Amino acid sequence: MTHKQVLALAGEVYRTFTAACEEDPDTPELWASVTHANVRALHGRYGRAALLIASDQEKRAKSLADRFGPFVDVVLAKRSLVVDADSRARLVEQVGVAMREAGERLFLHAQGDYGPDTQIDRFPTWTEPAEPPKQPTGRFTLTGLFEKLANERAYSPKTRAEWARSVKSLVAHVGTDDPERITTEAIIAWTDDLVAKGLTAKTINDAHLAAVKALFKWAKAKRYVSSNPALEVPKVERRDEGQAERGYTLAEAEAVLRAASREKNPVRRWLPWLMAYSGARAGEVAQLRRQDVRQEPETGFWYLDINPAAGRLKNKPSARAVPLHPHLIELGFVEWVATQSRERLFYEEKAERGDRRSRRSVTINRLGDWVRGLGLPGVVSGEVAPNHGWRHRVATELVNLEVPDTIRKRLLGHALHGQDNRYVGRIVMERLHDAVARLPRYAVSEDAKPEIRKLAGGEKNR
Repeated sequence: MTHKQVLALAGEVYRTFTAACEEDPDTPELWASVTHANVRALHGRYGRAALLIASDQEKRAKSLADRFGPFVDVVLAKRSLVVDADSRARLVEQVGVAMREAGERLFLHAQGDYGPDTQIDRFPTWTEPAEPPKQPTGRFTLTGLFEKLANERAYSPKTRAEWARSVKSLVAHVGTDDPERITTEAIIAWTDDLVAKGLTAKTINDAHLAAVKALFKWAKAKRYVSSNPALEVPKVERRDEGQAERGYTLAEAEAVLRAASREKNPVRRWLPWLMAYSGARAGEVAQLRRQDVRQEPETGFWYLDINPAAGRLKNKPSARAVPLHPHLIELGFVEWVATQSRERLFYEEKAERGDRRSRRSVTINRLGDWVRGLGLPGVVSGEVAPNHGWRHRVATELVNLEVPDTIRKRLLGHALHGQDNRYVGRIVMERLHDAVARLPRYAVSEDAKPEIRKLAGGEKNR
């Protein structure tokens, strides 16, 4: 055992002994006698050891073992530990020191002194010793299989990075990278550990567990592994979590937009406004290019051309035209776009590495962190997602405004079903614009105008 582990176990003996006796510690004379015996043992003069014809070192070892050995046996058995002779000898000595301090502490209790315990904080917390990594029994490691899966399915940099972290988390928890050694029970224990760390059921199920289930299902189908231990792992259900994520309230929305209006950073300045008046996904607006902000010649309406040429979209219906709300144009968004020199509006285009998050993902995450930093209770608690909360709000507003379901789905990029999916073609821009224009204006525009003029004058992306 390491020195820290030895002290941690000695601390457990100290805590257990003092807790058992502190309620009714008997007399000060009793603990004075106990402490005297402990000190004699630490100096090699306890019990039969004092009568031995041996060296001082041998007498001390015998004294310590006779006096404190039983306490060591109990704490080792409690932890199911088997230790070498040197570790046991060092533990016996440190338990002796801890028991001397415990006797002194209980002596004070017996005298009526229950002041703060100045000794207990010196003991570190016990951590289980790490097991040596087990060698794979088959042809593949779990992390290697994930790389094969990610390459075969051409996962996006975001998915690759997030799922790789989930796989590595499982490997670290079970202590092996060998898929044949990972059991259903081990995966369940891993999800229990994620719950204990405070992760939400949604994060565990939709991110971590989804990655592991997909990986093992694919590996089993490919005959890379003999079984799928994730198949019967249940999803996590937490009753202590509130209802599903909601959208921003009007007060919360205006607070975020008011803060955005004071920003010079284009990401913070424009993305909240774009999402507030479109309901678009954060990734869809973050990856916009200059040419994606367009004006229809026939009507003169400005709109966002959300298309796969700008970057990855969630699905086919996500490619769509979303008219700009008149308030956005008044705020100067179109004017600002015209002043930009680079193609991407909100981040600099760079070559992506397969093991790194994309520039788009980094931009989205930093925006979310900024919104959380505003301190809105609903956002801080996780009740409202800092970026996706706009999509919830716009969807709710469109329903409350009785916008036809087909138009609402087209604006939000949702799939049409049934007969609508078969027969509804291109919806004219006037109908889409009318629906967007019905969204109520946010009453923070006056605060925004001074900043927008500065941005339009050539504020650089940061």
